[in-house]
Amino acid sequence: MDGNELISLARQLYVDQLVGFLRSQFAKYPGGSAETPTERPANSNLYGAHYRVDFVTTIAGKMDASVVVELVPDQQLEFEPIEGAAGPTQVRMEALNWDDVEIVHDVAGDMAPLLKDWFNHWYDPEERRITPGVTQPPDVIHSLGIYPGALVIDFGTASTDAFWSLIAILRDAGAKTLVIRDTRKLPRESAN
Repeated sequence: MDGNELISLARQLYVDQLVGFLRSQFAKYPGGSAETPTERPANSNLYGAHYRVDFVTTIAGKMDASVVVELVPDQQLEFEPIEGAAGPTQVRMEALNWDDVEIVHDVAGDMAPLLKDWFNHWYDPEERRITPGVTQPPDVIHSLGIYPGALVIDFGTASTDAFWSLIAILRDAGAKTLVIRDTRKLPRESAN
């Protein structure tokens, strides 16, 4: 199995779980909201302090009673690490959990300016690409964390193009090596 197949499987496994989770939440809280943009200024690693929550409840007659509910996926892919190249950049995939992708890189300098256009497109902070009333997932990431030597991304319902375009940005910025892994451990589902 190659990297393209693994990325597609990881996304599909997560999105299937998220869609089921959202159906369950909307059944309990019909006035709730899915993939809702919020700001988390206390987390200085989040790009622009932006973070999309999976679901926010709305309780009729109780303005301050909304509760954020996040999906904790119970499965992710299990596979042996693979290695490949994106042009001159060596890429190693060790683990994939679509809402918890860590990309360890060797790009020097401030990453925020490099990622601005990518983030604005895939997070869509102004929700220009989101059509109200459409039942399809909106093709957005939920967060981008920037750390020394690493990015942590919750790819949310974004297509696999979000992942590959980010790899291209890092490659074009001079990354020599990238390691793809996750930051939390969950039960894994075999990709074989």
